[in-house]
Amino acid sequence: MGAEESRRKWSRYLPIAEWWPSCSATTLRADVIAGIALAGLLVPEGMAYAGIAGVPPQMGLYSAAAGLLVYALFGSSRQLAVTPTSGSAAMLAVLVGPLALGDPAHYAALASATALLAGLLFLLGSLFKLGFVAEFISKPVLKGFVFGLALTIMVKQAPKMLGIERGQGDFFDQVWHILTSLGETHLWTLAVGIVTLAITFLMGSYLPRIPSALVVLVLGILTAGQFQLHAKGVEIVGSIQTGIPHFGIPLVSRAELPDLFAGAMGIVLIVVSEALAAGRTFAAKYRYEITPNQELAAIGAANLASGLSQGFIVGGGMSGTAANAAGGAKTPVSSITASLLVLLTLLFLMPLFQNLPEAVLGAIVIHAVWHLADIQELRRLTQLRTGSIWVALTALGGVLMFGILRGLILAVALTLVVLMKRVSAPNDSLLGRLPGSNVYVDTERYPEAELIPGLLIVRPNGPLFFANANRIKNRVRTLFKESPRPIQSILLDLGTSPEIDVTSLDMLRDLRKELKESEVELSFARVLGPVRDLFQRSGFLSDLGAEKVFLVIHQAVDAHLKKRLANEAERPPG
Repeated sequence: MGAEESRRKWSRYLPIAEWWPSCSATTLRADVIAGIALAGLLVPEGMAYAGIAGVPPQMGLYSAAAGLLVYALFGSSRQLAVTPTSGSAAMLAVLVGPLALGDPAHYAALASATALLAGLLFLLGSLFKLGFVAEFISKPVLKGFVFGLALTIMVKQAPKMLGIERGQGDFFDQVWHILTSLGETHLWTLAVGIVTLAITFLMGSYLPRIPSALVVLVLGILTAGQFQLHAKGVEIVGSIQTGIPHFGIPLVSRAELPDLFAGAMGIVLIVVSEALAAGRTFAAKYRYEITPNQELAAIGAANLASGLSQGFIVGGGMSGTAANAAGGAKTPVSSITASLLVLLTLLFLMPLFQNLPEAVLGAIVIHAVWHLADIQELRRLTQLRTGSIWVALTALGGVLMFGILRGLILAVALTLVVLMKRVSAPNDSLLGRLPGSNVYVDTERYPEAELIPGLLIVRPNGPLFFANANRIKNRVRTLFKESPRPIQSILLDLGTSPEIDVTSLDMLRDLRKELKESEVELSFARVLGPVRDLFQRSGFLSDLGAEKVFLVIHQAVDAHLKKRLANEAERPPG
């Protein structure tokens, strides 16, 4: 085996074997600079997302360091930043909170255990090549879910910005708590929060290449010390554990594993959808391919590493990935650089964050998730008039009314309902021939198309399977009975059905028998290989006759017209 062939073999499982030999001094310099900028974003965001998850700030950095490093070794995307994300952190808090019963140490152990379970689920998905599953959440459903998630996160951060106690209950309960507690607003805390938000949004608009989160974090620490904000009643982060994490399996009871496993499945579904979307976006921009199943393996390994190092669930967030790409990242060396800088922060810089106001972290979170509340996309869905806006709004409302995890279940169920509706009720077409051609089109869209005398050509505009088999049979019946012309033959165009199931096969048998009793022939055109094989194995082709199966529609039409002319010639005159 040659060196090139060996490299290609290894790169399937360890993509670093493919991109590392192509690194040059120029690309390495660009990646190191991008990694420094990425770390500047991820240190404050990691601490902020730890707050969303309900765990100590250092756990966000443990997760970021592990996720970045391990994904860089196994991932097929060159820009994807695998770190804690706002969505997975919010879902984790909903899952773990009721199980921890107010015990912070147990809460942290449950969070790390969930990361381990998520990692195993990702690896199983890769083993069984389930990368396609992420495609089953439609974009409108995902947009609605993420919009609701962003609103939920922002409302939960609002008390930090106002200096009031946190509320309990669902989204609407917490909004009501905030409105009724406005009179208790702590003005110094509010001032810190508003100034922080103003700086992050202004820098995002006018200085996008500078990590605004890092800037406000440094300014928050300096301001808190200069003006003694803690003495004025502004809540600060307080003591943070310094040093690298201890590695080991978190201790949780076997009775808690089923709940953690069920919750991890939901979180994994959202994480993989977000990660593949981000990875594909930048792979298309920089003209290379990512491998969905390899991505599952890489994110799975990153979550295992995070769980074993006292971290929580990580995924490929769009904001971190966009920042990585904007910084000039060419290879995952940028992620490795950022991981090392996060570790250095854990070792030497954590005491600096003790005076950081909680309002600053709240503002960082709100700025980070603001773009997820995508009103422009909802407006676009409304303008398209496809009904997608109602799907998105239902998913959004489900999150706000029923909570994040139940909202996720509703979103997935909604996707399946929409999918089943689309595939079970396609808009079947009655086909006619465009004058002077062998092109057959939908007669409703092309009124000039000519119907073939004595022949109905019906095309199911979608796959033929158990959910729509009877409906298609009834459609053929209706067209036959309501036809103003005598019909001698019906032709089914099966070009949209790569495969059919037993229910569909039995329906076709029944339809043929029913039409035969009315002295009408049933024939087929554009029957694809797997369908023809099933016809043959089942004996249906033998009963039907191979001459009734045509490669293209115009061959079937020619055969029908010849038979029609022959019958007319045999008919006695008068």
